[in-house]
Amino acid sequence: MSREGWLHILVDRGALRHNMSEFRRHLPTAVRLLAVVKSEAYGHGLISAAGAFLEGGADMLGVHSINEAAVLRAAGVAAPVLVLGPLDRDGAVQAARLGVEITVSSVSGAHAAAAAVSSGDRSVRVHLKVETGVNRQGIVEKELDEVLDIFAGEKGLRLVGLSSHFADIEDTTDHSFARIQSARFENWKSSLVERGHRGLCVHMSCSAAAILWPLSEVGLVRIGIAGYGVWPSRETLVSARNRNAADLDLRPALSWRCRVSQVRMVPAGETVGYGRQWKAPVKSRIAVLPVGYADGYPRGLSGRAHVLLGGCRAPVVGRICMNLTMVDVTHIPDVESDDVAVLLGRQGEEYISVEDLAGWLGTIPYEVLVGPGASWTRKEVD
Repeated sequence: MSREGWLHILVDRGALRHNMSEFRRHLPTAVRLLAVVKSEAYGHGLISAAGAFLEGGADMLGVHSINEAAVLRAAGVAAPVLVLGPLDRDGAVQAARLGVEITVSSVSGAHAAAAAVSSGDRSVRVHLKVETGVNRQGIVEKELDEVLDIFAGEKGLRLVGLSSHFADIEDTTDHSFARIQSARFENWKSSLVERGHRGLCVHMSCSAAAILWPLSEVGLVRIGIAGYGVWPSRETLVSARNRNAADLDLRPALSWRCRVSQVRMVPAGETVGYGRQWKAPVKSRIAVLPVGYADGYPRGLSGRAHVLLGGCRAPVVGRICMNLTMVDVTHIPDVESDDVAVLLGRQGEEYISVEDLAGWLGTIPYEVLVGPGASWTRKEVD
């Protein structure tokens, strides 16, 4: 059997639908929901997750690249799609052909969009992204008139949205800078209104803002990681509880599973793996899992992580290899080859969360979720 048969990602589409419906319940009826499905829907599978979110009440889908938008259209997804990342002229041309909306966040991006519709037989809906404090993507105040002049020079460009992004709303319980950014965004809205651009779809709110703040005056919110059942951060959960806003029932939708390829006995005093980092304290049973850092199970989990086997926790021992990981199952005597190990998710009464993995790695859940690649087979349940 190929290695691909050993590794499985299980995606609960019912959980994805539920999470989006929870936001639909939580937010005012007039607020539209954009489900962010970039980067293979945070590792959940672009097409499947997009469909589940739309079924759950999302009004629009957000992707990073034009390639992701093309995949959605090729799969028959007719819902509105917004490309959140930058586009060159060719990408803008393709966006017009696909009927997807684009983000312009620079003067050069405005020129690219204009060039894409200059032949007169194309049109594209544009969301203007403005700088409020991230200093990553977004035009600055002195560029506004130049960008609006570019838009005005091409009838095929239709300015329909205004957006920005929070810099520090997830990582803290002090949201003073987020409020500064909100005030800056209000000034941007006023500037656009003064220049005759009324009725724009304004959106700055991410998952954390959608959870924490009243949004009656917002047209659209972008739901990212929370749509996948993961709280944006521990600080967001604490803030939500402090504000009595933690009644959202978010359900994680992802599980990583790997079958045991071999179980071997290691004598007491022998070492396991490269660098001889782990020595068997007693005669030990070691299960070999055909998964490693090339598959998105990071080397940094070596000696830190656990997997679940037989409903019990089994520690990772030795260094995680490119395609292999060893775990100690001495205390789980019934483990045999072909048994299913859970690297992320639930088995019996035990559960390994994405927050657990992120904590062991010293990183954030976002990075963990998008790790697994083509070596995994994705399965869906409803």
